[in-house]
Amino acid sequence: MSSESRLSHSPVRNAAVGLCAECALARVQESARGSTFWRCGRADDDARFRKYPPLPVRECAGHEPGEPQAARER
Repeated sequence: MSSESRLSHSPVRNAAVGLCAECALARVQESARGSTFWRCGRADDDARFRKYPPLPVRECAGHEPGEPQAARER
């Protein structure tokens, strides 16, 4: 199991992140300095959603149950 997978299932992480921790549209980006950013993939196509929502997200009309994905490296 990758470290990303382990982190997304952590009860502490889920509480701190909210619904994004279990959303198929969420993208997780970790910086070189160790910060973690949660990006909403729904925001790419729908202006009602914030690209980087304030956490924890407790309600979201665009939530799709599933595993978040690591953001692609550029």
